[in-house]
Amino acid sequence: MDKKILTRLTKQHSILGAVSACILTVVFVCGSLLFFRGQLLNWQFAWQQDNQVERPMSWQSAVADLTEKVPDFVNQRITLTTDPQHNHLYQIYVGHDDRLLYNNQTQQLYGQDTAQQAASDFLYFWHINFTTHTGTDIIAIACILLMMVTISGIWIRWKDLVKKFHQYRAKGKSRDVFKDSHVLLGLGVLLFMLMYGWSSAHFNIGYEINEPVYQKYAQKSGESYSHELGFPSKPENYDMEATLTAERLNQVITDFQQAYPNMRIARFDIYPRPWVRLRVSGESDRSFEFVTAFYDVHGNLLYEPERRPINDVYNIMVQLHEGHLLGKSSHLLYFVLSMMAIAAMLIGNLYWLAIREPKRAGQALFKLQRACLEASTCGALLSVALLLVCTRLFSQGEPLTLLANQLIMIGSILCCGLLTCYFKQVKDSSHAMLQGAGVLFLLLPCIDVIRLTLGHEFYSFVSGDLITIHIAFLALAGFSFGLATVVVRVTDKVKKRAIELEPVNDRLA
Repeated sequence: MDKKILTRLTKQHSILGAVSACILTVVFVCGSLLFFRGQLLNWQFAWQQDNQVERPMSWQSAVADLTEKVPDFVNQRITLTTDPQHNHLYQIYVGHDDRLLYNNQTQQLYGQDTAQQAASDFLYFWHINFTTHTGTDIIAIACILLMMVTISGIWIRWKDLVKKFHQYRAKGKSRDVFKDSHVLLGLGVLLFMLMYGWSSAHFNIGYEINEPVYQKYAQKSGESYSHELGFPSKPENYDMEATLTAERLNQVITDFQQAYPNMRIARFDIYPRPWVRLRVSGESDRSFEFVTAFYDVHGNLLYEPERRPINDVYNIMVQLHEGHLLGKSSHLLYFVLSMMAIAAMLIGNLYWLAIREPKRAGQALFKLQRACLEASTCGALLSVALLLVCTRLFSQGEPLTLLANQLIMIGSILCCGLLTCYFKQVKDSSHAMLQGAGVLFLLLPCIDVIRLTLGHEFYSFVSGDLITIHIAFLALAGFSFGLATVVVRVTDKVKKRAIELEPVNDRLA
């Protein structure tokens, strides 16, 4: 490869990688936990309150309770989400901004007056848009940069790796090829990064791109915009005065479950305008299976959209992105791959800082770059861990407010940036942040074990979820401790290499 092209590619890879990693590290950290979103939700509300007696639960009972808690829910755009067994905790979304959390066990509805929000819900909205609409566009740009960084990394290193691999293999030293941790991790998650970068960019900019296209086709076909999006047209002689009741909702759910016994209800949507219709979306634990059906307020099936190649492609992309490709087992695989992607981005950023530290340590611009890069990578792990610890210690059985969640996340990231002013070297500050994150993640299972030994009781149906999420916490703790060790060794290696090359550079000068 031409030396000038190699230099330009390396510079582009470093700069764009640093920028995208600043944004996407926290996205990947939140996403790695969201593969266990249901388990995380049940973990937060696992403990019984005031000797609450467990009661039989069902989707139908949740709907019946909803009619009492929010009597005018029919007049609002509302979404309910459930779990595979239809008997755990439920999340209720009213409109596009308000978010309510419903505990089907205690019959409590959170979020109406104090903007309370479950930790899993907050991590989800941080993952998809930084809790703001503008964040969606920022993440889309970062995902495009991620794909560019991945492609340039392939182009920079693939010939070098192949050449060295054969050279080391001939001398019996093939293991030496894997000394570079950043390259190894990058190769390990190569397809994963490209797939996530493409699917995330598509989801985040899909509305802006597709809306004018749908409008154009709607004008040509004479159909309405909502029909082009897959919504049914209003039936003839539709009774606009008909009201939606809990009985009709339950009948729709029962009919859907009987028609598709292998599907679990993932979403249940009510659209009040311009006429009330219901949409039930189900998905299976097997790959590439989605069913969406529309009903009227009487519970009658209106129609099911025809399966088209474009819909199948979109469904496959959703399955790939959310980790349903191999069923439940893919959640664990994606969890491991996401941690590898986090490690690759974090080590790459710190490697970039370590190369420049010997000559630029005293410069104000470098101090600012170091604060931003370390806070947004190592600080992302620490802030998420701190949020979960605060959720467990201070929620007292109720979700924290949205403002409290935001203050914890943003405040801890800013504090991590200020921490770089205290430590003189990159390896010291990053090591401290990662060690702190490991301690906090390790503290989460310990808190629950202590509560259990003190005689507190948790709902029986969450026992499996508690085990799953605690395994994830332990994995993240080990991951943080491991990264702390790797970061020190990588920065020491870079410093040693810089010292060795300094006499050569002086002679060339």
